[in-house]
Amino acid sequence: MITETHFKRLVIAAYRLPFQFIQTKKGVKAVQNSGGLVSAILSLSETFKKNGSGVKQKIVWAGIADNSSDNPSFVDVENEHFTIKPVKLPQELNDLYYGGFCNDLIWPLFHYFSSYSVFNNDYFKAYEEANSRFCDEIVALIQPGDFIWVHDYQLLLLPEMLRKRVPDATIGLFLHIPFPSFEIFRLLPRHWRESIINGMLGADLIGFHTHDYTQHFIKSVKRTTGIECHQNLIYTANKVVKADAFPIGIDYDKFHSACLNIKVLAAKQRILKNLLGQKLIFSVDRLDYSKGLLLRLQGYETFLENFPEWHSRVVFNMVVVPSRDTIDKYKEMKKEIESTVGRINGKYSTLAWRPIIYQYKSLSFDELVALYDVSDVGLITPLRDGMNLVAKEFVACQVENKGVLIVSEMAGAAAELNEALIINPVDHFVMAEAIRTALEMEPAEKLVRLERMQRRLSNYNVFTWADDFFEETSGIKRQQLSMNVKFINDAILLKITEDYRNASRRILFLDYDGTLVAFNKYPELAVIDKKPLEIVKRLTRDPRNRIVIISGRNKEFLERQFNQIDVTLVAEHGYFIKRGNELWEAAFDQEANWKESVMPILLEYVRRCNGTFIEEKTGSIAWHYRNADSDFAQLRLHELKDDLAEIIRHKTDFEILEGNKVLEVKCGKYDKGQAANALMLNDSFDFILAAGDDKTDEFLFKALPDVANTIRVGLSPSVAKYNVSEFSVLLKLLEALVA
Repeated sequence: MITETHFKRLVIAAYRLPFQFIQTKKGVKAVQNSGGLVSAILSLSETFKKNGSGVKQKIVWAGIADNSSDNPSFVDVENEHFTIKPVKLPQELNDLYYGGFCNDLIWPLFHYFSSYSVFNNDYFKAYEEANSRFCDEIVALIQPGDFIWVHDYQLLLLPEMLRKRVPDATIGLFLHIPFPSFEIFRLLPRHWRESIINGMLGADLIGFHTHDYTQHFIKSVKRTTGIECHQNLIYTANKVVKADAFPIGIDYDKFHSACLNIKVLAAKQRILKNLLGQKLIFSVDRLDYSKGLLLRLQGYETFLENFPEWHSRVVFNMVVVPSRDTIDKYKEMKKEIESTVGRINGKYSTLAWRPIIYQYKSLSFDELVALYDVSDVGLITPLRDGMNLVAKEFVACQVENKGVLIVSEMAGAAAELNEALIINPVDHFVMAEAIRTALEMEPAEKLVRLERMQRRLSNYNVFTWADDFFEETSGIKRQQLSMNVKFINDAILLKITEDYRNASRRILFLDYDGTLVAFNKYPELAVIDKKPLEIVKRLTRDPRNRIVIISGRNKEFLERQFNQIDVTLVAEHGYFIKRGNELWEAAFDQEANWKESVMPILLEYVRRCNGTFIEEKTGSIAWHYRNADSDFAQLRLHELKDDLAEIIRHKTDFEILEGNKVLEVKCGKYDKGQAANALMLNDSFDFILAAGDDKTDEFLFKALPDVANTIRVGLSPSVAKYNVSEFSVLLKLLEALVA
């Protein structure tokens, strides 16, 4: 059940409205569109009304009305379930946006039909414009406490657009089609894919049908933006976003109980009368190349060739629902399907038997349920499908007859329905064998398989799916709130600046990379800019201040960056310390030849992982992997740590440090925390501030007293008191201190 804590009102943003509007003599009549999303949300709205859920108002649905775009009278149509908010798009824009970018590029590309994809810059401009118009409409209608649920590939830019306009909004995004592997996604021009990724990251929670799609997305985030990701959490510049799998369900009870409806029972009797005792194989799909319709016919033809004993004993009812049949590619596909059906029927039919009954039409709910229930085999074999609810509906409707589901491993549903016969739709010999196996399966085995799948679908239905999504969104919002408490807001900034101004003795510890400067592909190129350098200079001019640059960089690099500036430099994570104009001091004496056992291993991993390189320092050796493929580098990183552990376990003074895209091996028990304590020894400070961006700075934060203002740059979890989103925000804070 949807609980009262989730939201006050549900606002759906989807390309198409759930209804077509037809003008009749009595006024405007709303006729429900087909599609899994419409059915799912309609079921939700019915449940909201029945169970007295926390949703106090009708669901608001913003989308395009196919036949009302040029009719201003269709503005806000009310019905018992929804408040409808049509979005108006000029026909020319809609053709480029929906017909072009959505259906000529995103749909084929995300379904792995890259050769069908059309790359047109005008398409992308139209996609941006259409998403912007959706944003305008939704911003005008949303209220505080609304849950904005954006659906599918037509609106991937919308979450970020909404976030910019309404920063505190609660936004969920659900993708109903597959998210492809990065190797497919990267075919998009860089600007387009960056816009899509950033657009999606405007949401608080991003949902996919399967774990694979989720991981494909996270890898694309890493490879496209370089944003830090831990498991399913993505740390953007201003919030944490979660990506996870939410396999959409069906209204199981609605389909299951409908099998005993009077109209459905009558329809079943009519079907059985025409079957004359023959076994029935059934499939229903939209007309689309992703559905593998021709391959399905080929698999059935192979079955007829290889198993002639089934001739006259089985009928394949293939229903194709009209879709986009004005497009040339779909017209050609329809002709080819009909030609293949005719050829197979011509080859095998007799006066008393036709092996394929082909129907190009939409089915009513009662007809569909009746066909599901009387079918002995459900043949659902798309080449690629985000989920495929037909497979779930077929299982739910097996009440009187006990049929067998054959499902493609390329459908998202296969991950849940593993008691079905799961096949590769390209292999027509395997499909033919699966059909024979299904037809000859023992009743007891059929029953066991069905009961397990039905139990699963009953437990995780469309309402569980929605409630799961809402609950996870609430969870990520709570996590964002807990992190926001740590973000330096105006009140915290005021307190820090007041404490700074009232202090008579101050010390500031500032990391270098990622804290005073942005990261660079090559460390030697990350030189400090004029602005942060000027801030450091201004801080040093106050005699009450002691400024410490505390970094993993080597001492020569730090000296070049802060030449002629009165700062204390700490190099190599505390191995060297230089107080003002004094000479460098080493923390301790190390053994002379310690690198001999470590360097060959690190060099081997440079050879094994393209894009990595070694930075040798006096007290340590660093293996940098910022420029390598992130997933491959992570694999090599774990292997490297295991190999190094074997060497250093016998050497108690060796340590492994993990920084931001770098692994460092050092000899000696020293770290930034110990260096900070050494610098504060025998001295008293009434203002302490420390800022850093990676794991090595955690030693510093832990070592400082509780009164210190410790700041982690970035959104990663930290022992620091506060977080700032990026180094530029920290620079503004330091500017405020010297203002």
